[in-house]
Amino acid sequence: MTNQNNLLEINNIEEVVESLTEFIKEQVNTNFKKKGVVIGLSGGVDSSVIAALCVKALGSKKISGIIMPEKESNSESIRLANILAEKLGIQTIVVDITNTLESFDLYNIKNQIIKKYFSSFNEKSKYRIVVPQDLIDRDGIGFPYLEIKNENKNIEKIKLSYDDYLTITSATTIKHRTRMINLYYHAEKNNLLVMGTTNKTEFVQGYYVKYGDGGVDVEPLIDLFKTQIFQLAKFLQIPDEIIQRKPSPDTWSLEVSDEEFFFRIPFLMFDTFWYLQENNENMQKFLTHFKLDNLQAERILKDQKRKWNSTKNLRNLPPSWKSNVNLTYESIDKIE
Repeated sequence: MTNQNNLLEINNIEEVVESLTEFIKEQVNTNFKKKGVVIGLSGGVDSSVIAALCVKALGSKKISGIIMPEKESNSESIRLANILAEKLGIQTIVVDITNTLESFDLYNIKNQIIKKYFSSFNEKSKYRIVVPQDLIDRDGIGFPYLEIKNENKNIEKIKLSYDDYLTITSATTIKHRTRMINLYYHAEKNNLLVMGTTNKTEFVQGYYVKYGDGGVDVEPLIDLFKTQIFQLAKFLQIPDEIIQRKPSPDTWSLEVSDEEFFFRIPFLMFDTFWYLQENNENMQKFLTHFKLDNLQAERILKDQKRKWNSTKNLRNLPPSWKSNVNLTYESIDKIE
């Protein structure tokens, strides 16, 4: 571990890409027996890698890219999604979901909460939710803050109450679920498979929405860490603008990174720590490389375990009752 860029680097990347493309072919052609796939294109690296893999596996004519902005989306998301689609030669459909979200009163719900904290908040203001970036330096969950940028470009922030945080985030998940509905509409109308874009880093921490971006038919990237997705992106020649773009949920009107909103540490640190724990590797390698002490490592592990445990329901099927009694059927018993 002498070069930070080489941590978790895939040495046999050609073999991995070949295996992924064969998996996609098998799922589309044999398992699901579909004509092709539909992918939600966000302008991010995960959906870009999936799109490139699907083109490699099935050809560009069998790929349908759905771009689903809303009025709080970053305009870069649309631009980069179109750049990727043009490079790969895949057809796209743009579905603006703003009206659907307004029918749920989503923006009004959010605005009412924000104005409780910042009375000056208006349509020209922007907002985001962030968590403290001091995971390795102090104990605690790191409760979220609401930040706004006003017309004068100054950023103000204040700690959210738990109830207000839940209200804003639960309203925001409507965005993800609306996109899922659109994907399945286009998929079922055209006999296509809905392709997922969740990676391992997100999966093990529950960083996706149940019946939202987690509502898909197939998840090819679920065994690859976020840092490895970037390796695939370079190998597949994804446009540099997309690779260099800071990963973001693109959920709030003011840009925020995945690390600022959820993970609290760099992806490389998170992925390496999880890998070493999962494979019972020597943790001292990790501590030495990232210049961490044992207490800091314990804080990272505690945060990872907490998120893993609190999001188990996302990774499991809904619990179902299994009979532990001997069922009897009177009508069947009467049959001669």
